[in-house]
Amino acid sequence: MESKEEIPLHGGWVNRVVRVGDTVRRMPGPGTPTVHRLLTHVRGRGIRWVPEPLGYDGLGREVLDYLPGVVPHDTPVWLWSEAVLTDAARALRDWHDATVGFELAPSTWGLAARHPPEVVCHNDFAPYNCVFRQGRLVGVIDFDTCAPGPRLWDIAYTAYRFVPLCPASGVDSAELSPFGHADTWARLETFVEAYSAGDYALRYPPSAVVATAIERLHALAQWTAQHGDVTGTAELAHHAGMYQRHALWLGSAFPAA
Repeated sequence: MESKEEIPLHGGWVNRVVRVGDTVRRMPGPGTPTVHRLLTHVRGRGIRWVPEPLGYDGLGREVLDYLPGVVPHDTPVWLWSEAVLTDAARALRDWHDATVGFELAPSTWGLAARHPPEVVCHNDFAPYNCVFRQGRLVGVIDFDTCAPGPRLWDIAYTAYRFVPLCPASGVDSAELSPFGHADTWARLETFVEAYSAGDYALRYPPSAVVATAIERLHALAQWTAQHGDVTGTAELAHHAGMYQRHALWLGSAFPAA
């Protein structure tokens, strides 16, 4: 018989998430049916490293299968390996490709759609939403902020988190890069090359990724500040300020971009 013990899972800002046996459960939101339909779609396109939606339990909570592994909420050294960097880029490309053809209407999204709606963006494809085993990416979770948009919008934020596109010192002590300028640029080139998988049309110039990351961070700062005001979460105000500072740093660190 499956264990009914509920084990809290940490890392989210709003919802209480628990593990029950080999499932994850939490209260649904307005976009949950869309997310379940999206996950079913991409799994049908061969993306098996996202959770399978399993309906709802007797308490009305959504039920997803549990992806075993480590979800880092800090920055272990192994997170900065080139293997993880290329894993993230290739997984993002596979996710994007699998969302092409998804029926967008009727849908309820966690964020506003952006144009052109080339793919369904994850919009928070970051280490804290990825599952790792033995230092390799094996799964992605948390699809609450998915919405249609251009590939580059998602690429920019994922690069921000995995390259990472943030300073090594002097701007925000909470989230710093272990790399200097030259290594950061080289890692960004590795990321865009891995995403392209040899398709020249999808090899976005690193300069375009930086420019979009700056725009993305300003937009994220505004959204985060507003969300913090609504929820009363003080930590979100700190994050909003950090995103603004990182955007300004990117503009000064890579002015030619």
